[in-house]
Amino acid sequence: MLKEFVEKIVALAAPTMINLNGLFYADRPLTLIAEPPMSCVPLLTLTGLAEVIRQRADNLVPEEFLIHVVSHAEVQLVEKSTDTFGRRICLARVKLDDGQPFTFGRFMDREEFVIGLQSRFVESPDLLDTLKIASNLEAATVAQSEDDGISQRTTVKQGITLKEVVTVKRRVSLAPYRTFREVQQPSSEFVFRLRSDNGAIPQCALFEADGGKWKLDAVLAIKGWLDAQTLSVPVIA
Repeated sequence: MLKEFVEKIVALAAPTMINLNGLFYADRPLTLIAEPPMSCVPLLTLTGLAEVIRQRADNLVPEEFLIHVVSHAEVQLVEKSTDTFGRRICLARVKLDDGQPFTFGRFMDREEFVIGLQSRFVESPDLLDTLKIASNLEAATVAQSEDDGISQRTTVKQGITLKEVVTVKRRVSLAPYRTFREVQQPSSEFVFRLRSDNGAIPQCALFEADGGKWKLDAVLAIKGWLDAQTLSVPVIA
């Protein structure tokens, strides 16, 4: 009890400053008390960010700010210089609200897969080909497929008696909705695979195959869109 009492008294005492070889030291940690920062305006679109700058929100001086493209899903309007406390003030932040994104790397039933392709991708020739194959799959289809590790050859039944042998491409180029809608969605390569267990209705999956390059493409597309708005604010990506 006495020990705790003494420690409490010592903790309440003012810190002692010591000068050693021209450098000042304190005998206990010091915590800087900073003023609360300016609140950051939350936005959902790049268009909204452009309007904030055009309307000179909070008496904004464009020459004192820059636009930082943090990622494919976030953009910030920040001051070029830091404040007294070493903080770089953020005036506005745009974050992508992407809803329910398509799940890559997981086999799913045909209906879920087809709906995902139709609702979460930009239309393209490869998308239409993939949709055609997935939409025509039947329970016995993949049980008769040939897979050499590079591509799949599978039988797609048309009507009752006709059959068509289709080669599933090794890779398909698709453009899912993955960044802000104001910019062109980046295309990337995917491995399209089919699987069926014990004669069940085949499942489909897309596996990402570009090593994440699409994220860089999206960042550059965002920068290009912002540069084209002539906002008099430099864009850093």
